[in-house]
Amino acid sequence: MAAMTSSSVGTHATRTPSPSEQQMIDDILLLYQLKPTEKAYAHYSPSAVFHDPVSIAEGLDSIRSQFNGMPKVFAESTTQKCDLLAESDASHLALNLTQKYVFKSPILFKEKGTEKTVNSKVTLHLNEQGKVERHDEEWDWQGNKSEEDGFMGNMQQARKKIDAKVVEKGVPTDPGKV
Repeated sequence: MAAMTSSSVGTHATRTPSPSEQQMIDDILLLYQLKPTEKAYAHYSPSAVFHDPVSIAEGLDSIRSQFNGMPKVFAESTTQKCDLLAESDASHLALNLTQKYVFKSPILFKEKGTEKTVNSKVTLHLNEQGKVERHDEEWDWQGNKSEEDGFMGNMQQARKKIDAKVVEKGVPTDPGKV
């Protein structure tokens, strides 16, 4: 019987990652855990795209800014679960990720604010060199809105691209400056 994992939408078959897959997953999880490193970013192609419900970051520098900016918003970010889905293959790694975020407090002298746990389907689409070409994060396993979703999808897509550009302008791409 195959190993299984549960998500916000059901139960899914999993498999054990290969050593190289596990290394990529571990390195990329550091980005989610507020510990950006050059080693993690080395898994991305220069033209990679990151898409989640908040932003669409186009290019590695924009992706760096998105993850390097997270410590400005969150006091903590802990990976509670990360399972490799059985559907994963050489062209993509699909993950069932549960991440607990603790916002920084807006109250002076209080370090931590509210908490939010998010279960996401994360798909890392890989190019022929094994680099991440597209990183999709779907909160609660709900697909990200895009231009294919009509007028509202177009509006959301435009807003997400603007959001990414705003972050990119204000956050360094060097993880050593975070």
